Amino acid sequence: MKNNIALDLYAHCGFAHAYQCGYSITVGELSKPTQHPNLAAAEMHNTRGIAYSQKGEQDKAIEAFSKAIDLKPDYANAHYNQGLAYLKKGEVDKAWSASYRAIQCKRNYAEAYTNRGIAYHLKGETLYALQDYTMAIGLNQKLTEAYTNRGSLHLDKLDIQHALDDFHIAIKLDPNAGLAYGHAGIAYLHYQHWKKTKADWIVASILRVDIRPLFYTRYESVAAFAQKTGIQLPADVSDMLCPDKPMPEFEEGARLKLALKAYKNRELSTGLSARLAGMSREAFIYAMGKHGLSPFGTVEEIRELGF
Repeated sequence: MKNNIALDLYAHCGFAHAYQCGYSITVGELSKPTQHPNLAAAEMHNTRGIAYSQKGEQDKAIEAFSKAIDLKPDYANAHYNQGLAYLKKGEVDKAWSASYRAIQCKRNYAEAYTNRGIAYHLKGETLYALQDYTMAIGLNQKLTEAYTNRGSLHLDKLDIQHALDDFHIAIKLDPNAGLAYGHAGIAYLHYQHWKKTKADWIVASILRVDIRPLFYTRYESVAAFAQKTGIQLPADVSDMLCPDKPMPEFEEGARLKLALKAYKNRELSTGLSARLAGMSREAFIYAMGKHGLSPFGTVEEIRELGF
């Protein structure tokens, strides 16, 4: 269960690249650094650590980040990246410590607060996790993973409306935020909005997010959910949670209509919308022209379709 939660929480997190090596800064961008005698060598080890971690070799990655830190102890990005590597290994306490050190090196490091929040979350210290996610959002209001993770905490506490507020912001910031769609579908269960649940879960599935672990790590079973909430799930909704059944298929016209709405409302890219419609990207673009749709619309329309 811990591994499923960990994968859920840090799925959006990116590595912090070195400043001067010509890489695109994804997170934790440093201000223009002063000349440091060991900076170039530290950046080299940091970049090497990122490569190791992306290959799944976390021990080598952690060693490389440690070398970068030895050369430049205040290297915030290396501390942050080391925290991510420890999370991938499931070493939560070490991940917390590395994130803490990143924050000490750079007090406005929003992504490091998110990382430390994940560690708190996994340790069950939800109040501190909530504080760190909120701090991260205050520092960077476009940080999708912080909204998604904070929404997950709200959902755990059955604060459904605040959870949905965070998931909807995450989706608006990143139309490919599959985890936010998956969690939002679970939140809608509590309001018995079956159509919205199904629509969000279908989109999550298209974005390659398996919604079943998200549900079962919270409720263990459909029966347990009913006992805890007093809500009986309809058969078509509970079928989507069955591990032995594939995600249900819509008939062709319904899938196309849903995909056209999703693209019109800027929920999905043309490629993802085409996958939802079950056709090539070129065929989907042709269908858009045939239906005369503009790319403008309200964000919530997709959840009101009623499929």
